[in-house]
Amino acid sequence: MTAQLSYPGVYLEELPSGVRTITGVATSVAAFAGSAPRGPINKAVHLFSFADYERRFGGLALDSEMGYAVRQFFQNGGTEAYAVRIVKDATAAEKILLNASAANVLKATALDAGSSGNGIEVRVDYLTSNPGSTFNLTFARVSDGRTERYENLSMNSADARYALDQVNGVSQLVKLTRLVNQATLDGLAAGTSSSATLADVATLLDANHNEFRVSVNGLPPVKVVIALPADIGGGTPTQRLDAICAAIQAKVQAQANSQLAYQSFACARPAGTQTIQMKSGVGGEFSSVRVLPGQKNNASAVLGLGSEAGGTEIDAVAAIRPVPVPDPAMLKSDTFGATDLDALPDATHTSFRLSLDGNGPDVVNIGDTAAAGANLAAKLADVAARIQSAVRALKPSNPAYKYFTCSVDGGTKLVLATGTQGAGASIAVTAPPLNSIADQLHLLAGSTTVLPVNATLQGGNEMPYGAADVYPAFIADRAARTGIYALEEVDLFNILCLPGVTDTGVLMDAAAYCEERRAFFVIDAPPSVASPEDMVAAVSGTALPKSDHAAVYYPWVYIADPLKNGKLRLTPPSGTIAGLYARTDGDRGVWKAPAGTDATLVGVQAVNYPLTDRENGSLNPLGVNCLRTFPVYGAVSWGARTLRGADQMTSEYKYIPVRRLALFLEESLYRGTQWVVFEPNDEPLWAQIRLNLGAFMNSLFRQGAFQGKTAREAYLVKCDRETTTQDDINRGVVNILVAFAPLKPAEFVVIKIQQLAGQIQV
Repeated sequence: MTAQLSYPGVYLEELPSGVRTITGVATSVAAFAGSAPRGPINKAVHLFSFADYERRFGGLALDSEMGYAVRQFFQNGGTEAYAVRIVKDATAAEKILLNASAANVLKATALDAGSSGNGIEVRVDYLTSNPGSTFNLTFARVSDGRTERYENLSMNSADARYALDQVNGVSQLVKLTRLVNQATLDGLAAGTSSSATLADVATLLDANHNEFRVSVNGLPPVKVVIALPADIGGGTPTQRLDAICAAIQAKVQAQANSQLAYQSFACARPAGTQTIQMKSGVGGEFSSVRVLPGQKNNASAVLGLGSEAGGTEIDAVAAIRPVPVPDPAMLKSDTFGATDLDALPDATHTSFRLSLDGNGPDVVNIGDTAAAGANLAAKLADVAARIQSAVRALKPSNPAYKYFTCSVDGGTKLVLATGTQGAGASIAVTAPPLNSIADQLHLLAGSTTVLPVNATLQGGNEMPYGAADVYPAFIADRAARTGIYALEEVDLFNILCLPGVTDTGVLMDAAAYCEERRAFFVIDAPPSVASPEDMVAAVSGTALPKSDHAAVYYPWVYIADPLKNGKLRLTPPSGTIAGLYARTDGDRGVWKAPAGTDATLVGVQAVNYPLTDRENGSLNPLGVNCLRTFPVYGAVSWGARTLRGADQMTSEYKYIPVRRLALFLEESLYRGTQWVVFEPNDEPLWAQIRLNLGAFMNSLFRQGAFQGKTAREAYLVKCDRETTTQDDINRGVVNILVAFAPLKPAEFVVIKIQQLAGQIQV
């Protein structure tokens, strides 16, 4: 930008050089379309190795030619590809999760439609930092061992850990849908925060522990400072607890600042307890109460307020979170009689042996003190608490023990449950040699064991496309970007392969699409072609598109099949040829014909029909590229003609390297001249165009891409008054002429042998 000269001094300006370097585009990005065991449908997936294909599409399958083609592509030198999975009438597997009221709250749907989604395991547990409100989700695909775990999730859409936000767009297995309507959300009960059971607040609070903060419904927190001793007056611990509850409610409401959630905030001691319970003044999806530590003189820890301090925080959405699935492995005791625990445990009945998830058996000792309680239910509760504490202490690092639970069912049975979920969970009780209480706790005779059944996604289905379905499957809906048109999302691809697809309609449309996208189509010979004569008939008729953007290769080839211990498999050659194109481009350049003794076909052990020179000679003039096997060299590509390469057509794009070089130039110049649009259309612009395009063409000339000894003989870049007239300028047009002298492959090498007549002097 020209400086505005306003003061005496030195001004600096940076002047543009006019150089806009044109970078050549990639020449061997392959695109594949076909069936696969799993993976997204009608979506182009970027691949950089066959391992990427295995992870995304499940690897090789006997009924999928695409998997073998992609594998051959990378084995033969390919480095970058896209793959599109195509199936017919696919539905996605799903699993609906229920809340404690058995209402549908969450649906997990497999990302990949079809049967591959069936069997994805779903696990829900409450082993979170806030077990009163949040949950963990685990998804596991057994077929490849992929497991995803999402922790501390909430059903509150405004929460930072909202389940749908954490899973959708991140998971490679599923997507979530919340199945709760707005009326249900609006009707949710207010969130609460309850303390742990407290002794006497007078002994817990002091001048250094009298402050905490409360946040209601996600609003900015308010500070609560307990005035001592005024706010804890009363003659008994219960009265003092009631007093502090009233004080907390008053102090929070006093800072309401027109927020209804604070104005109607409540704090009270629930009847029959020694706890503090705070309640939001507004219910609904966003209702919650959070107790935060005080900025100084923190009292939340001593009062057991907040989940980190041992309290319980139950948000409104806790009512719509999914219940844990699957159930853990459980052992239910036989029914206790009313007097069975009157004198137990005792000195000779203290222990039993327990095995969890195949660990153990470990001796569980619950002591020799008789069960405390006024009735059977209370005594069972005491014994259950002792069992749970003893088991958890055995192996605190093992989840099966760490999260082990023992509870009372109906006041008459004990229920022992592992701390883990899934089909691998198990539980077993046996009697130790001495001091066994297993029989007296009814954990042996009459007990029942319930093993978990995995919860899995189900209902996924698909139909592989048959002969009658090939055209609608591959040439589907362009507007919806299905079939090969899923490649509309891809910025650049150069080589298209439809392994094993020889339907004439598909080939015609795919060739036209390649012409539009400046790509090259590698076509497999029809599998029904059994002999060179059949191939002559096929290429001479209307079965194949007469396009210079396509080439056909004959015959099919045999490769070792890893799924059958190396047994030979007859497979279409397009993936192998695409890899050969990539290898040749990298080693020599796109202007080099991908054929000859250097064009070995890696992985190919034999061809379906061994051609002779004469048979090859009948196909080559018709534009059929033959695959041959030669001694020493093995399997090689022995042809480099497009489908307009028949001698009678006299096409200037007879040869594959000429067409692919032209496509490379077109795409590179198209992308490299976008800066020209809207520039002033005059000689300075034309000079810049000549400079930049000339530099690009000269760099290719120096690499040996063109014929000619000099640059003048090899290429031409013209943009001036002759190419762009005043009428063109008036219409906003700038015309650029780029010409090049392509290299043609030496198809026929003629060696002339002549005998010298000897030293005859005339």
